[in-house]
Amino acid sequence: MNGFEFRETMAGSYHLLERPGDERPMSFTIRARSGSLFRFLRRPEVEIEGEIDAQGLADHRYLRGTLGLDLVRTGELPYAFRFTGNDGASYVFEGKKTVSARELTESMTVLPGAIKDARGVEIARALLRFDLRSDLAKFLRSFRLSR
Repeated sequence: MNGFEFRETMAGSYHLLERPGDERPMSFTIRARSGSLFRFLRRPEVEIEGEIDAQGLADHRYLRGTLGLDLVRTGELPYAFRFTGNDGASYVFEGKKTVSARELTESMTVLPGAIKDARGVEIARALLRFDLRSDLAKFLRSFRLSR
């Protein structure tokens, strides 16, 4: 049985923990793909790949990871992906949307996250948003069945 795929863009800013007042632009665009629908129903997680653009840290760099979609049971949408920085080092982004029925729009569009180095030490914090006005139609049109 086929799976599905979609595309999403999140944009906002990040700051290095050593320079909290120095906010820099950050965004990522992903293509999310599930395995078969049977597999997805057993484990509601999709693989993601795309591009991160974190000014000065990772300028237009490839990313790969996962996005959890078990919203009914967990109330969360966790994002985790790896990328290589401009310095050639490996980094991990970890963030999650915590969905609330009372603040549905806000909680579905805001993604706080952390950037960690290869040792797992947090080096930066990020706050990203999904822009409903400019990206919702594009996001909805991107959904399709995949093989």
